Amino acid sequence: MKRKSLILSVIAFIAAVFGAQAQEMPATYIQRPIVPDSISTLAGRCNYVADHFFDFCDLKKAFSSRARMGDEIRTYLEILPQASPERAQAAASRLMEQLAKQPADQLYVATLAEEAYYSDSAAAWYDRLYLPFASAVADNKKIQRAEKARFVRQAKVLEGSLIGSKVAPLEYVTPSGERRNLDMDNAEAVLVMLADPTCSDCSMARLRLDADASLRELVDEGRFKVVVIGIADPADPEWQAKAAEMPSSWTVGANPDVDTLWDMRVSGPSLFIFDRKHNLRWKHLTTDMVLDIARQIKKR
Repeated sequence: MKRKSLILSVIAFIAAVFGAQAQEMPATYIQRPIVPDSISTLAGRCNYVADHFFDFCDLKKAFSSRARMGDEIRTYLEILPQASPERAQAAASRLMEQLAKQPADQLYVATLAEEAYYSDSAAAWYDRLYLPFASAVADNKKIQRAEKARFVRQAKVLEGSLIGSKVAPLEYVTPSGERRNLDMDNAEAVLVMLADPTCSDCSMARLRLDADASLRELVDEGRFKVVVIGIADPADPEWQAKAAEMPSSWTVGANPDVDTLWDMRVSGPSLFIFDRKHNLRWKHLTTDMVLDIARQIKKR
């Protein structure tokens, strides 16, 4: 019943944001902003709510009823993705800054944001929007190291693999023992496959990619580069056997700690593509998506 009540509250508030009458909204724990009628666009109304959601809320007292305040935060988190990215991120940063001296409450809000924007159960992943929440907890010296450990890791992973941003350096060791870094890998498009040696889906992805004519031609032309990095000790015999099966035109290496550096929330192979400037263009790709991108590049 509590979940149903929250959903109805969110729906009613969204309706109000989108232009329904304010009196149709149910009673709420905190007084919510009323969007001026002069703001007529959807983006504008959501931006207003993002900016003013907590204007009438005393954050120092509001968390005395954590359950009720939690429902308000969940409503807020439902609205933020509808605002412009810049305004939503700024609003999230502002809220977390206001809670900096309330470490328990800041941690609680970050946990709710993790549930809404980052976890496996989230309806969608909003990495840039989630980052201000995780970073605030990671940087807060008032929060115990053990309590914020996962947020520290999440912030590091997201900062290094955000779409549109430069990818983090990633070291790896080739089967011959050469130490390399992704900074050294350049092409019009660079596909990075992060794979567990025991992953059968990773082996299937490798076979499909190697069999695709468009991708092979792009690799031969130097326009497309494939880098496979195993999540394994470079000296692991099982990984070395897998590496020996890789196409000779691909770059292959291993790094046992890669999952602490790049975003690997998906099961199976983690597929990323960055451009010549090392800006990440796509992540969490399927094999079909990679092959489609290769065909599009081939047509240029």
